[in-house]
Amino acid sequence: MSIIYLIRHGQAGARDNYDLLSDLGKEQAVSLGQHLAARELEFSEIYCGGMNRQRLTAEIACQSIRDAGCGHPDVVTDQRWNEFSLASVYRALAPRMCEENPVFARDLEEMQEAIRVEPHTTRGAVGRCDAAMVRAWIENRYPDYEGESWQSFSSRIRGCFTDLAESADGAAIAVFTSATPITILTGAALDLADTDLLRIAGVLYNSSITVIRALAGVNRLITFNSVAHLPAQSRTFR
Repeated sequence: MSIIYLIRHGQAGARDNYDLLSDLGKEQAVSLGQHLAARELEFSEIYCGGMNRQRLTAEIACQSIRDAGCGHPDVVTDQRWNEFSLASVYRALAPRMCEENPVFARDLEEMQEAIRVEPHTTRGAVGRCDAAMVRAWIENRYPDYEGESWQSFSSRIRGCFTDLAESADGAAIAVFTSATPITILTGAALDLADTDLLRIAGVLYNSSITVIRALAGVNRLITFNSVAHLPAQSRTFR
């Protein structure tokens, strides 16, 4: 049996400079580390993706663990835990979707204004556009898209998890990653269809903890999207 702790990065930057941590994101990572230390969790391995927001969350949380007087193994960077590039999907697909769907085109204009006012918003047209864009990518609606496909991305994440589960042998492992990898693995544990996953991705908090137990090839969801370490006013989605 293996217990895998999937941890989402803290709040990132604005959409035009997303791969970093905001000041609040750094505070979330500190609180996360304090929470893990207080629970006296002992990880046999700690991994993070290669993206700045993933790596920085791991580094800050681990420093917070050390500040609490607890030890931890070295953090290993594994690029396979990286998030897909939503910006690349937008650049490639948004013009075509605007041509085909006037409603999406209007939402995209509204989204751009909403982001100008509040860079971290996920409400209204922002959420609608993101959902429409990711759905088109998942469904492979434009098979000539030259970026990473949904199938390739999903297989990469599932393969990472399988490798950890098979090698852990009863140990607890922490992985600092992003919303979509956590969504994929949560959906797999619940046997959800790919098209149902958007309902999960949209509610994942920054720095949240999701725990999956792997036993004899069967993955069971133990904890989902826990942010017990954050006060209500510090809970963010992007």
